[in-house]
Order: sequence, then structure tokens, then C-alpha cells
Amino acid sequence: MKITKFLNIDIEPAPPEMELEVEKECREIMKADDLDNIKRYCTHLVRKKFDQDIFMASMLNRLIELEANAVVKRIKTKKTNKSYCKVFSYSLSSSSVKSLINNLSILSIS
Repeated sequence: MKITKFLNIDIEPAPPEMELEVEKECREIMKADDLDNIKRYCTHLVRKKFDQDIFMASMLNRLIELEANAVVKRIKTKKTNKSYCKVFSYSLSSSSVKSLINNLSILSIS
């Protein structure tokens, strides 16, 4: 089963050209007779993969941190808006609401 989504990021399949290039390289390696070169190549790949894993982990940590900050900001904004609405609604008396409605109706007529 291929993963198609991670952290709400769509993971697109590789283009056929890239898949073909990887397949060609794999076949060349399988045909090779020089075991010393293959060993050097494999150790190089293991080291390179390690570097990429560290880089990806750093990027994912940063992405998670940014996502968490965005969620916290949204929650704070919602709480602020709700408390502002409560304060605003309590500060208006019934007479001021009536005058506000009258002023709005006068504005909409003209």
C-alpha cells in the first residue's frame, strides 16, 4: 500500500521517466561484476540516505512546529472573537440597541 497523504500533504507518484531511470540504474548495478565498486557504491548510498533522513526529520519537525503554531493562533483568535462579542453584547443597553437599529434603517432607506 502506497502512502498518498502525510501531514495533509498530497504525495504525488513519481513520473514514469524517473521510475524508468531508477529501473535502468538498478539493472546496471545487477549486471556489474566488480564487487569492490558495488560495495563502495552501496556504502556511499547508505551514508547519503542517512544525511537525507536527518534532513527530512528536521524539515518534518519544522513543519509540525509551524502547523502547531498556526492552530494555536487560530484558537486564540476564536477565543478573542468570542470574548469580544460577549463584551460587546453586554455593553449595549436595550435603548442603545433600538437607536442603533433606527440609525441603520435610516441609512438603508437613504
